[in-house]
Amino acid sequence: MPYSLNEIEAMCKRATRGAGLPWGIAEEAGKASRWLASHNLPGPEMLSKLLALHQGTVYQDFTPVFEGTEFRPTSDTLCPLMAGAALIDRISEFPDGQHIEFKSIAYPILLAPYAAFCARKIGLQFELSWAGVRVIISPEGHLKIEGNTALITSPHSTSVVGRSSSTNTDFLPQKISSRDVDTEGWNSLAGFSSRMYAPATEASRKLGAG
Repeated sequence: MPYSLNEIEAMCKRATRGAGLPWGIAEEAGKASRWLASHNLPGPEMLSKLLALHQGTVYQDFTPVFEGTEFRPTSDTLCPLMAGAALIDRISEFPDGQHIEFKSIAYPILLAPYAAFCARKIGLQFELSWAGVRVIISPEGHLKIEGNTALITSPHSTSVVGRSSSTNTDFLPQKISSRDVDTEGWNSLAGFSSRMYAPATEASRKLGAG
C-alpha cells in the first residue's frame, strides 16, 4: 500500500521510540526511513526488521566503540541507527578520502541517510561500500548505487567502509513523494508504535482521551 513520506516518517519515528530508543534516535530514524523511501528504497521495511532483531535488548549495548578509524560493536552487532549518529558526531575528524570502517553491522543500507547528512555537512560526496555494492551520495542528497543492487537489503555485513570524496559522480536525481510499503513491514512498525500508548482506564475514558 502506498504511504506518503510524511506518514512514513511519523510511523517510523513512533515505532523506534516504541521499541525503546531515545527520542533523538527515534526522530533521526524517522528521517532516515523517509530519506530512503524518497529514493524508492525499503527504508521502513529495513527499520521494521532491525527493530524486530533487537527486540528485548538494551540499546546501550549497541552504542559503537570508536577505535582509530573503526566503529566496533560492544556486543555482537552494530545498530546502524546508533552507528549513523556516531558517524555524524565524528565526521569532521576524517580528512577527505580517509576510510572509516563499521565492523559487523546490521542492515547496512540504514547507514545511507546518515552518510547523506555527512555529505551535506562537509560539502563532499560520501560513499559506503560493502561486499558487492557501492552507495554514492552527493552533497545535494542525490543517490547512485553500483554493483549488485540485491545486496542493498542485506541483513548484515561484516564490514562497511565509508569515505568522503571530492570526485564528481554523475547522478540522476530521482525522488518520489510516496512509496509502497509491504503490509508485513508496516504492521510490524505499527505494533512497535502502539507501545507508546498508555492503556485506557475508566478515568481516561470519562475525560474523553483518545
